[in-house]
Amino acid sequence: MKKPTGFIEWNSNMLASSLKKIRIEIIWIVILDAIFYLLSGYFFIFWLQRVQAKMNSFNMPSDIMSLGYERAQQLVTEVKSFYYLIFFSFILLLLAIIFLAAVAKGIIWAKTTKTKITAKLISKFLVLSTIWMGFWFALVILSSLLAEPASARFFMAAAAIIGIYFTNILYPIFMKSQAYKSIFKAFRLGISKLHLFILPYILALLLLYVLLKAASFLKFQHSGILAFAAILAYSAAARYYFSELAYDIAK
Repeated sequence: MKKPTGFIEWNSNMLASSLKKIRIEIIWIVILDAIFYLLSGYFFIFWLQRVQAKMNSFNMPSDIMSLGYERAQQLVTEVKSFYYLIFFSFILLLLAIIFLAAVAKGIIWAKTTKTKITAKLISKFLVLSTIWMGFWFALVILSSLLAEPASARFFMAAAAIIGIYFTNILYPIFMKSQAYKSIFKAFRLGISKLHLFILPYILALLLLYVLLKAASFLKFQHSGILAFAAILAYSAAARYYFSELAYDIAK
């Protein structure tokens, strides 16, 4: 991997190179991203409302045995069935979000990395996304279940941040090779070259934090939509930069 004389100069060149690659298709990238997040949010809210409605339908008395043995047994069975329903419907919800991500994010990363979009690419990206997102979803859920309540949020946030870090390395590498072994390469690269990735990612997160803070001061009508669009545009531009970093570091 050939780099200029200094780390800062190298990063500056990577940033300049990535900005030159941004074209009008960034608008479509932002639109696809918005559709993905809005649909995912809609699916989650719909699932949550159905679960809450079902929970409210249970009229659980303080003394369940006052209902009589048979009715109490029936109620317990119904509650167990309800919890199984929650579990399996939640799995279906995650699979639906993963499918949406495979289509939307597959097209987004293909456009970002100038990769030709084909049915084969999207189908392979679907398999990759199922493995990859399934792993990180499982890690976040296990963090919430196994960690102490006081530290559960920290572990969940840490898992999410680490997942985003490796995702921004994996997806551009996969788009180039379209091989599932890219997962192992992304882990190896992300760990062994952490010293090259860490500063750009910290600066990107700080800039995102500043953008979020600035957006919080917007109080006019539809300011939330503008803030949402600005964050998506920033994320789209950042993908070009992360892709450029991943490609150059992987050389």
